[in-house]
Amino acid sequence: MKTSLNLLLIILFLSFVSCSKQDDCDNPVDCLPPATQTGAGTIGCLINGEVFRPGGSQFPGPTQRAVYNTSVEGKYYFSLTAKNRSTNKSIGILLRDQQIGEGETYFLISEGEFTNFAVYNINIIEFQTNNEFTGEITFSKFDDINGIVSGTFWFDGINEEGEIVEIREGRFDMKYN
Repeated sequence: MKTSLNLLLIILFLSFVSCSKQDDCDNPVDCLPPATQTGAGTIGCLINGEVFRPGGSQFPGPTQRAVYNTSVEGKYYFSLTAKNRSTNKSIGILLRDQQIGEGETYFLISEGEFTNFAVYNINIIEFQTNNEFTGEITFSKFDDINGIVSGTFWFDGINEEGEIVEIREGRFDMKYN
């Protein structure tokens, strides 16, 4: 009986001290991953003022990913994705036919089939940039030798019903493949 009581006390103690860093932030920006440039494998942002970080099961694939490559036609493509499978939220950024440069900023504005854009999904509802609701991604580090890409982003997206989402304070520091 004493062992059961001790075990219960330990479990209660651990539940109180195991609160995530996100729970004790006065400013939501403080709950985002630090702005690093080492390929730390981090990404996060604020979605309408609330912290978003990838998480949940790694099945059926990674919860965050950066890809930079060239197509058969020799065009460059960059994509950045983050998913939180526990909350059914995800963000994605795609740059089409853009060769990335360190210190460069690229606009996220949809003006046709082959443009840069950003998207936020919650469940099956999609919010996307367009000509009116835009954004930016800035690369503070682009190391093609070590495959490291770091930077910041923000965007506004709109869904089919006209609802708007604000993605702010986005930051990432990842290895790409």
